[in-house]
Amino acid sequence: MKLLAIESSSRTAGVALLDDNGIIGEYSINYLKHSVILMPMIDELLKRCNVSVKDITHIAVSEGPGSFTGLRIGAATAKGLAHALNIPVVGVSSLLSLAYNVSEFDGLICPILDALNGQVYGMLVRGKDFEVIEKQDVYSIEEISKIVDNYSDKVLFVGEGVNVYKNIIHEVLGDKALFAKDKDNMARASSLGELALLKIKRNEIMSFFEFKPIYIRKSAAEIRFGGEGS
Repeated sequence: MKLLAIESSSRTAGVALLDDNGIIGEYSINYLKHSVILMPMIDELLKRCNVSVKDITHIAVSEGPGSFTGLRIGAATAKGLAHALNIPVVGVSSLLSLAYNVSEFDGLICPILDALNGQVYGMLVRGKDFEVIEKQDVYSIEEISKIVDNYSDKVLFVGEGVNVYKNIIHEVLGDKALFAKDKDNMARASSLGELALLKIKRNEIMSFFEFKPIYIRKSAAEIRFGGEGS
């Protein structure tokens, strides 16, 4: 099995190649123009790993939440490749992928992405066994902090939202809030890929036609003009 993982839900564009033994290679660029760099990154990764595109058996992609534009670019890339190669797609939560960056933490993990206007995409996960304690949704930073405060455990916050809201979270939670290192706050295609491998073992796959991103909320344009959300 050869799995290509594509991460484009936030500022970081990332691609990784994995097989049954783990990670073969990975490229990450903390750069917003995913439409320009994603396909060249995939091409370069395959060349460096001496793997033909025809060897790929599965494609994993971030299903969201996150940047609407980034998710659409990732979805279009994954669906196009899966269609051309006639292989299945595996959608993985971008928030779970962030939590996986700090999977060695034996406690509560709160991955957050900036949803703008004082809001975050967030969820609460118990480390090690990856049990979802609070489902992924869009919250105000005060709401997610109060939810976390209901638990007696210290909580490790991880994700790009940490850079934006760290001070506010610390004001609400004090020493109860822990914060991941900067390197772990970046979305990683390899984390997404490792979670995808687990889903493949459970046969949680779909066709390119079935896959679509999970946005959670309407875009600003949809809210303004009254369109339906995805």
